[in-house]
Amino acid sequence: MTQQSQSVSLPLLGFTFMLAFCSMVYELLLGQTLSAFLGNTVLRYSVTIGLYMFSMGIGAFLANERILANPVRSLQFLEIALAILGSVSVPLVFFIDLIDVPALVLSVAAHLLIIVIGVLTGLEIPLLIEVRSEVKNVASRILGVDYIGAFVGTVAFALWFYPKLGIFATAIFTASVNALVGLLLPFYVKRYPDIVVSHRLLFVQAIILLMLLLVFWNYSMIEEAGIERYIGQ
Repeated sequence: MTQQSQSVSLPLLGFTFMLAFCSMVYELLLGQTLSAFLGNTVLRYSVTIGLYMFSMGIGAFLANERILANPVRSLQFLEIALAILGSVSVPLVFFIDLIDVPALVLSVAAHLLIIVIGVLTGLEIPLLIEVRSEVKNVASRILGVDYIGAFVGTVAFALWFYPKLGIFATAIFTASVNALVGLLLPFYVKRYPDIVVSHRLLFVQAIILLMLLLVFWNYSMIEEAGIERYIGQ
């Protein structure tokens, strides 16, 4: 591989790392939330991670020619979806529990969130590979960085995010990273004229990122209000 090929792939590997990091944190957030509401922590985490890996496989299978034809545009859609879904996933589970539905309904809803996030994550890998498919060994590099990003996300969640930020702020912060990747990726690929970028989606991502950052900086007030509402149900 030439020095030029190596250099142009480094930002892509950074995006891959951040996306894998985010997806793993989302799943751990949902696993922790489920264990808090339904108990049996070992079972909740085991099912969450297993279902997440299964859903990633489904997502990879769904990466057909139509989706891969415009990989950056498809990634833009994915990052918008993940940023929105990731930011509302934990509050949504709290809301479902707040309206006093049966435990089975809560469990099904949370596991559906796990599946959707896993499927979207599984779609990311083929798309990231397709962005620079002409680069030698790009698939192995992206897969390797993806596994490393997931590992770092696991450790960061256990040692910093959950004990320091809590689940609500962690969800918003992680969603902001998703939106940021969606915002930065088109600037990386602009040197390649054959790659299609949607400027409308770029604008939407900028708005989502701004809104998420505003919520994050005020998360303590929002979280406190939410907890008071939950306790006072």
